[in-house]
Amino acid sequence: MLWKLLLAHVITDFVLQSKRIADNKNKFIFNLLHCSIFFIISTLLIINDLNITNLLIIAIISILHGLIDFGKAKLEEKDYKELNWVFFTIDQLLHIATIIIVLSIFNPQFWSLFHLKVNVILLSRNWFKTLLFFLIITFGGSYFTASVCKRFTPKKNNDNSLESAGRYIGILERVIIFSSILVGRYELIGFLIAAKSIIRHHETGNKAFTEYFLIGTFTSFIWAAGFTFLYLKI
Repeated sequence: MLWKLLLAHVITDFVLQSKRIADNKNKFIFNLLHCSIFFIISTLLIINDLNITNLLIIAIISILHGLIDFGKAKLEEKDYKELNWVFFTIDQLLHIATIIIVLSIFNPQFWSLFHLKVNVILLSRNWFKTLLFFLIITFGGSYFTASVCKRFTPKKNNDNSLESAGRYIGILERVIIFSSILVGRYELIGFLIAAKSIIRHHETGNKAFTEYFLIGTFTSFIWAAGFTFLYLKI
């Protein structure tokens, strides 16, 4: 049930969530709609094991899901653009933690069985796990990259460098290089060099846009490479 609820969360947050819902989670009607989608998807995924207890579990998780999103929406109203990626990460971790905690409350043996079964669950190549990682890498990566790039959005007709962009590009470059060496995939460094060379060759003088593009590219690359590596290892 854990994998199915996590899959329902990913489908709700990354696949079926429209921009209108994402931008208006601080409003009751949009938050309710978002939570209802999670409730429906979760119910459909566990339809074969549906009972009163499981419906109650899904209902509680759905309500907590809405409260977490409402809190995140309120924080984003403060316009802390540089912290958008932090809010995104904390938001997703809270959703995952909520699912695990609620399951453990309704199943006292959950924690004891979790340690015994986690290796089997993680190592089994079932389609729920495969679909989960696929959606995280594809759709989740879009949201994460957008949250990182939000603070760097260049203004129109702005040829100046973005604030702190060079520092962030350097950090992202080193993360890619470190990760490539760590997993023994040195061709990824070649990708990095090629990407920078192509961008530099086609640079039109708009330095801000070039830096914005590099940040988005490297962030998306790290997200995809990181979760692919995680999928292969667990």
